[in-house]
Amino acid sequence: MHFHHLFSALAIVLLGSLVGGRLAALLRLPRVTGYLLAGLLLGPSCAQLLGLPPLLAEDALRELDVLGNLALALIMVNIGGQFRTDHLRRYRHRIAIFSLGETGLTFILVAVCCFLVNQLLMDVVVGGLTLTQTSLAFGLLLGLIAIATAPAATLMVIREYEAAGPVTNTVLTLIGLNNLASVMLFILAEQLLTGSGFSLQLLTRMFGPLLLGGLLGFLMSVWGQRLEQGSEYKILLLGGIAACTALSLALQVDSLLASLALGMVLANSSPRWHRMLESLRQIDYPLYVAFFVLAGANLHLQTLGHIGLLGVIYVIARTVGKLVGAWCGARIGGFSLREQRYVGATLLAQAGVAIGLARNLVIDWPEMGALLQTVVLGAVVVFEIFGPLAVRHGLVHSGEVPLLSLLQKQAPQSALEGLHSVVHHFRASLGLPDGHKVSDPGDILVRHIMRQNVETLHNDTGYHELLRLIAHSRYDRFPVVDQRDRFIGMVNYTEIRSLLFEPDLASLVVAGDLVTSVQHAVFPQQSLREVLDLFQQQRDVSFFPVVDPDEPTRLLGILSQNDVLSAFRRLAEKA
Repeated sequence: MHFHHLFSALAIVLLGSLVGGRLAALLRLPRVTGYLLAGLLLGPSCAQLLGLPPLLAEDALRELDVLGNLALALIMVNIGGQFRTDHLRRYRHRIAIFSLGETGLTFILVAVCCFLVNQLLMDVVVGGLTLTQTSLAFGLLLGLIAIATAPAATLMVIREYEAAGPVTNTVLTLIGLNNLASVMLFILAEQLLTGSGFSLQLLTRMFGPLLLGGLLGFLMSVWGQRLEQGSEYKILLLGGIAACTALSLALQVDSLLASLALGMVLANSSPRWHRMLESLRQIDYPLYVAFFVLAGANLHLQTLGHIGLLGVIYVIARTVGKLVGAWCGARIGGFSLREQRYVGATLLAQAGVAIGLARNLVIDWPEMGALLQTVVLGAVVVFEIFGPLAVRHGLVHSGEVPLLSLLQKQAPQSALEGLHSVVHHFRASLGLPDGHKVSDPGDILVRHIMRQNVETLHNDTGYHELLRLIAHSRYDRFPVVDQRDRFIGMVNYTEIRSLLFEPDLASLVVAGDLVTSVQHAVFPQQSLREVLDLFQQQRDVSFFPVVDPDEPTRLLGILSQNDVLSAFRRLAEKA
């Protein structure tokens, strides 16, 4: 392929993503959906249906696949970073119960439904197997594939809408557990079904990527201790992740599992993990955008016509399994009502991991793999298009998305307004006077950017449990509610530190004993200008509670100083 064709394809991918993302914002859809649809329209699948030459040809997609592989590896490293031991200790056994309930019910529903469909209606038989054996293989393999969740789409929606809170943290942890279980169990099931049994090859395929990623993660942690500048962290992470992917391909082990393990070890062994991650976030977005456009271009619309009854049942059973399984797992695990209701929707997206498993099956068991790959590719078209919408729904309704993140996406700047802004800036650069005056960001209201899903303490929470919660929180204080969920005040870590040196006294203390009355609370209708003045007066306060002005004991959310400053900065830049 000539270089000018490669650069033309790259230009089409990036510029097409801008158009797709803007149109999605105009329609109040996640930008991820716009990127996927842009790729779908630019790719060979849509062009074939319309009888037109594709803007992104098959050879171009193959050449640019390296960008997609690197982006997906970066995303898996991010997901692996959720497996910090201090983070998991906060969940204790509850996250395992949640994951087992969600993955278990999804597997059972998909496996049973696919078995019955083939056994009673389709009568498909694979060479060397009976009808019942074929049906069992269909159910087992599709059930394990159904467990997998697309990390890329979910992470991008979380990032786009600036979601943060218990639901978001739980979702990211579950994605890692889902994909780990799906890949490991699928490898085991495939080996048993093909008659290979337990062997060194099986152990290598299952644990090889974990060892490879873990070793590279540890080496990168040691190397990272010798670095200081953010640019060096970027180079180390990109180079290490590229090396992990290259070695995985050379050793023929799963590169996604290796990247997940790299992130897990790096997050737990490197004191500078957060600095590394923050440095990477400054440059990774174009890679993610290219990944989704390429993913859309690689979607095969033709497979929808061949998905058949088995594929339809797979999509329905997986959707029901994720929604109901997440509800059951969260309920049994003692998670909050919001997590019971909304986590399931955020786990519906499916793409790269599922496609990779199906492709491996085609190599190892061609006849069975060809049948299941058609089902998986058709289902991926559905889940990739509607999955990000489901993720957005779950995050927004859980109360972890600031309203301002939604309001900014109502309409892009028109072409005329854009021209006016460019002329204004150019005139200012030349030193010419201009009477234009931007609107004041301070007119935005508290309700537009407050976070509604608040971590609260009950007044009977023990002191040691209180310390454990504060140690794992981004804030240094917590709102406290009584048994009827009425807001009664705040517990501030800086005011209770002295009790750390009185263990006998601490064992008798509960959160209600440490509550201090709230000196300053804000209301939803207050302007950011007023709140910023409060933050300047209370310099040691990281956030204010937001309460109902007519019912001060009703806690509506919190407003952090970072969110206020971020809103001022973004709106000023936009103006």
